[in-house]
Amino acid sequence: MSKLFAVVVATVPEYYEYKQAHPEHDQNQLAWFREQQEKGILLCCGPFFPHDGTGLWVIQAENLEQAEAIVKSSPRSQDGMLADSARVVEWEVHIGRDLFLSE
Repeated sequence: MSKLFAVVVATVPEYYEYKQAHPEHDQNQLAWFREQQEKGILLCCGPFFPHDGTGLWVIQAENLEQAEAIVKSSPRSQDGMLADSARVVEWEVHIGRDLFLSE
């Protein structure tokens, strides 16, 4: 049975300079988001406001190890742009669970 995981992400301080020097990075990350959504893994994502390099991804996985592996497969992680403070936690949804999972 799939579980929900909240991924609180933060980018490294040099992220904004990196993405200016590597415009393909954001394109690759967006393509990865779309691919994960099509697979039914990524349920929603977006930055926090005001934009400071932090955000939230909600993903489905069988366990914490799989969820962490999914995050590590993202271009942000592969390019070294996710801060070590990125946090992956199982999310126990009480109200609104049907919006994410059909069981």
